[in-house]
Amino acid sequence: MDQDKKHNRKTDKNFKKRKNRNYVTYAVILIGVAIVVFTIFLVYSGDQAKIRGEAFGKALEFIQDDLKKTTQTFHTSVSMFKEENMSKKEFFERAKIHEDTMTKIILRYDGLQIPKSFASAVKLFKLSSEAQLDSDIQMIECVLNNNDAACIRSDSLWQESFEYEMAALSKFKLAQGPVNP
Repeated sequence: MDQDKKHNRKTDKNFKKRKNRNYVTYAVILIGVAIVVFTIFLVYSGDQAKIRGEAFGKALEFIQDDLKKTTQTFHTSVSMFKEENMSKKEFFERAKIHEDTMTKIILRYDGLQIPKSFASAVKLFKLSSEAQLDSDIQMIECVLNNNDAACIRSDSLWQESFEYEMAALSKFKLAQGPVNP
């Protein structure tokens, strides 16, 4: 019987050693899995941030392109009116459409999902666009009513718009960081 007890004690010790080794093995496997999952999460998060950044960049580019096209169309209308190739009524209608279009485009800035580092640049782009719209409104007053004061305000607001735009571009480039070729 003593021998059975000794054998049982040895078996119990071996069993406990194996049981402890199993816990260690499970712990190591669990830690390994956790590391792999965490690494995958980091890569996925990085990819998602890149995708969101690209979507933001494209949306901002579309806004800027639409502003450029709308402004060019408006200035063409101004030139046509000054050259008497357009009636006052037609110019007024186009001016109203331009004003409405610019307002809608400016509102699109509010719908952007802006990465924090680009927030100040977008704010400046929006201020530039608002100043451009104000300049255009003054230009309409200037052209329709031969109002010299409105012409001066239009020029001043256009300069303000340009300065905001340059500051926005600078902030945007700074937020982008170094660009890899």
